[in-house]
Amino acid sequence: MPNIAQQDTLPEITVEADIAQQVWRTGVLNVLLTVVSVAAVPPIALVVSKAIRYPEQWPAALVFLAIYLFVIGLAVFRRLEPRLRAWGFLVVGYAAGSLAFARGGLAGDGSMYLLALPMLTMILVGMRSGLIMTGISVFTFAAFAFTAQIGWLERWLVRLDNSLELTDWVSKGTTFAMLLLAMIVLQWFFSRFHTQTLQASRERTAELGQAHALLQKQTEELSRRAQRFEALARISRDTTALLELENLLQRTVASIKEQLGFEAVAVYLADESDGEISLRAMAGALAPALRINAAEVRLEQLEVVTQVIFSGSLRVIQPSVKNLGRLVLPLKIRDQVIGALAVHPCGQAAFSAEDIAALQLLVAQIATAIENARLFSESQASLRELNALYRQYTVGAWEEYVQSQSEAMRYSHGSLQCSTATWQAACEQAYASGEAVAFTGDAGAGESTRSLAVPVILRDLSLGVLGFHRPDEAGAWQPEEIAMVGMIADRLALAVENIRLLEDTQRRVQQEQLVGRMTARFTRSLDMEAVLRTAVRELGQLPQVSQVSVHVGSPQASPAASEREEA
Repeated sequence: MPNIAQQDTLPEITVEADIAQQVWRTGVLNVLLTVVSVAAVPPIALVVSKAIRYPEQWPAALVFLAIYLFVIGLAVFRRLEPRLRAWGFLVVGYAAGSLAFARGGLAGDGSMYLLALPMLTMILVGMRSGLIMTGISVFTFAAFAFTAQIGWLERWLVRLDNSLELTDWVSKGTTFAMLLLAMIVLQWFFSRFHTQTLQASRERTAELGQAHALLQKQTEELSRRAQRFEALARISRDTTALLELENLLQRTVASIKEQLGFEAVAVYLADESDGEISLRAMAGALAPALRINAAEVRLEQLEVVTQVIFSGSLRVIQPSVKNLGRLVLPLKIRDQVIGALAVHPCGQAAFSAEDIAALQLLVAQIATAIENARLFSESQASLRELNALYRQYTVGAWEEYVQSQSEAMRYSHGSLQCSTATWQAACEQAYASGEAVAFTGDAGAGESTRSLAVPVILRDLSLGVLGFHRPDEAGAWQPEEIAMVGMIADRLALAVENIRLLEDTQRRVQQEQLVGRMTARFTRSLDMEAVLRTAVRELGQLPQVSQVSVHVGSPQASPAASEREEA
C-alpha cells in the first residue's frame, strides 16, 4: 500500500507523465511530417505528370499539391502549438483520403487513409480523439458506399475497374471495419501499456528521488552530528588539558562559544563555605535586541542560575520578542551541584533537543574537570605546605647537626689552592645565592687559578660549598662543566642527607634501647630506694653527664635531709 508521501506525489507524477507523453507525441509528429514531406515527392510528381497528360485531372492534382505544401508548412513551422499542427495534419490527411477514395473507389488507396487516420489520431492526439476519428472513417466509408449505390461515385472515378455493387462494398466494408477495430484495440492496449509503463517509470523515478533526498538529508544530518561530536571532543580535550582552575574556566567558555556557535557562554560557581554564587568566566557579550538595561539582564541571569543550582535541574528559555534566550545547566559532582553553565543563542535561534543533549553531556565533563582542578589545587597547596614543613624540619635538623660538630668539616685533595680571602668571599657568595661562582684566584708566586665554587643545596637549603681549582692555562669553566659539577653537588647533598638521617636514626635507636633497658631495671625492684639508686646510676652513664641527683619530696623540703649519694 502506498504511503501518504507517495499518495501526495501521484498527481504530480500523472502531470509529469502527461507532459512527457506530449513531448513524445511532438517528437513523433515532427518525424512523421518530415518523412511524409520526403516520401510524398514521387507520388505528387506522378500526379502532376498525369495531370499534364490528362488536363481534366488538374483540379485533383492541384488539391494534392496544396495538401502537400500544407504538410511541408506544418513540418517547417514547428513553433506552432503541437496539438494544432497534429489536427492540421490529420485534416489534410482526411481530405487526401477522401479525394483518393472518390478517385479510386474500392480499388484505390482511400481505404488505407481511412484506416491510418484513427491510428494516427490516437498516437498524435489521444484515445478519445482517435475514437472520434474512427467514427468519422466508418461514416466516410458508408457515405462512399451510398454514393456508389446511387451512381454519384461513377462520375468521380478515374479508375474504371471499380465495382459499384452494394454486396462488394458491404464485403469490403466488413473487412475494413474488422481491420479498423483490430487496429484500434491493439492501439488502445499499446497506448494503455505505454501510459502505465511511463507512469510506473515516473513513480519509480519519484521514489528514487525521494529516497535520494532522504539519503542526502540523513547524510547531511550524520555529517552535522559528526561535526557536533568533533566539536564536543575538541572542547573536552581543551578542558581536560588544564589543571589551573581560572585558565580552565576561561578556556572552556571560549571553546564552547567558538566550537558550538553561541552568542555568549558563562560559568557560575557556588562557594563551598557560604554558598555564594559568582560569575567565574564568560566569553562573548549579552547583546539582545531588546532595549533593556544590562544590569537587569545580569540580575535576571543570576536569578535563573540560582534557581538551577538550588534545584539541580536545567532551565530552558527560548528567545522571543520579550525574552532573552538562554539555557542554564547545572554542574554536578556526585549529585552535588557546584555551579552552572549558561549559554545564549545567536539572535532568535531556538535551542534544539540535540543542543540540549550535547550540552548535558558536556557539562558532566566540565564538572569533572573543575573538580579535578580543585583537587589538584588542594594537593598542590598540601604539597607546598608539606615541603615547607619538611624544609623547616631539615633546616632545624641541620642546624642541630652542625652545632653538634666541634668544628666545620673541610676536605681537600690536590695542592693547587687560591688565596684564602678570595676563596672565602666566593664561598659566601655561592652559599648565599645558591648559584655556582666562577672566578680567577691568586695561587701565590705570581700564578693564578681558574676556580669554581658550587653550593651543595638540599631543598633550597645550602649545606656547604664544593671548590674546584685548575691552572689558568686550562681556560675558563665552560657551562657544560659547571652543569656537570652542579649535578655532582646535588648527588652529594642527597648522600650527606642520607648519612645524617642514618646517624639520626642510629641515635634514636640507642635512646630507645637505653630507655627500654632502664625501664626493665626499674620494674625489677619494688623498693623505692633501690629504684632511685638504679635511676641515678644509669643516668650517670649517659654521655656528657658528670653528676646526677634525684630529689623526692616537696620543693620546700631540705635536700640534705633526704639526699643520698650514690658512689
